[in-house]
Amino acid sequence: MKHIKPYNIFESASTNFPTTRDGVIKVCKRYNIRNYTINDDLSIDVDGVVYLDNRNLEYLPLRFNYVSGGFDCFKNILVSLEGSPLTLGGNFDCGYNELKTLEGSPQTVDGNFVCHDNKLKTLEGCPQTVGGNFNCVNNELKDLEHFPEVNGFIRINKNAVYHLAYTFIYKADSFMIEDFNDYEIVRNRDTVMLDRLQTFIEGFDLEMPDLEEIKKHYKIIE
Repeated sequence: MKHIKPYNIFESASTNFPTTRDGVIKVCKRYNIRNYTINDDLSIDVDGVVYLDNRNLEYLPLRFNYVSGGFDCFKNILVSLEGSPLTLGGNFDCGYNELKTLEGSPQTVDGNFVCHDNKLKTLEGCPQTVGGNFNCVNNELKDLEHFPEVNGFIRINKNAVYHLAYTFIYKADSFMIEDFNDYEIVRNRDTVMLDRLQTFIEGFDLEMPDLEEIKKHYKIIE
């Protein structure tokens, strides 16, 4: 299959994935999963969206390989993301669960990645790239390491941490993000106050970012 990638299967004594093609078909029918292809390793590719939200699931019922649309597994009691698609064409939402780790997350998410309202203390295991926004509000994060490459907005608390902060500030010092917010450099999510940005850059002895790059995401007021 075009999208098949080898699974990195980590130890799990609690998941109970189907071991036969008939078993996979039964699970797909139970959860109303359609337009799927069963791969040789019994993972599935899905042309469309997968809805597994509000199912009282502690573990995902199948191994997914590629899903062209979104993947919703929010509002369960998930303690593991094992079985999540490796590649996702839409949004991935695992908010409102009992997750302590993001191990097993998709490696590539073209849309938004949402993991708010869990019990995460680290972002280790999160996707490598996220095409949209990254939302990890209301967790127990102790550090800001392991962020993926994010093209949209990042939220780690009730205040937005913006693409600008991640691109030019986070890589310099993880804990400058709170200071970045305090300077109120970004207004209304789409406008950068240039004088405040310059003051921040000078105060923390950072290198001024390329304004042309900023203009790709924001309006600039001098």
